[in-house]
Amino acid sequence: MNPAESSIAPGEGKHGRTACGVSILVTSETPYIYYRDEMVYFCGQDCKQLYDEDPLNSCMAARLFTGK
Repeated sequence: MNPAESSIAPGEGKHGRTACGVSILVTSETPYIYYRDEMVYFCGQDCKQLYDEDPLNSCMAARLFTGK
């Protein structure tokens, strides 16, 4: 199974940072992706959907442009 398809988000129950830098409590509902072998969380499904539809116009754009 692809880790991104798990019903439990890695880091669940811990604090994490979203793609835009917001500190959140990670739950099983927290949307995320793997980017450069790192978990990147999104503050909500809407934000993740924007990334899925157009990564360069999402909150991940800064990371994608800088490669960080």
